[in-house]
Amino acid sequence: MARVELATVDLNLLVVLSVLLEERSVTGAAGRLARTQSAISHALGRLRQLFDDPLLVRVGASMQPTSRAEDLREPLIALLERRPV
Repeated sequence: MARVELATVDLNLLVVLSVLLEERSVTGAAGRLARTQSAISHALGRLRQLFDDPLLVRVGASMQPTSRAEDLREPLIALLERRPV
């Protein structure tokens, strides 16, 4: 698994990823973050490129996290809540 250099990452993208993992919906994440669906979709595209993984894939009416996204969930929560992993 490739490492991601956090110094080069727009940390706002990590907030978007966290909300996307909770909502499993671009529309839901957009509503929670007071952003447009287009902005969240664009952010998801940047996240996919950053992590070289689809992260969330459409399954029926919802989006399901990939195994890579699941692996990121706990460290991401810890980072955003500023607590040790």
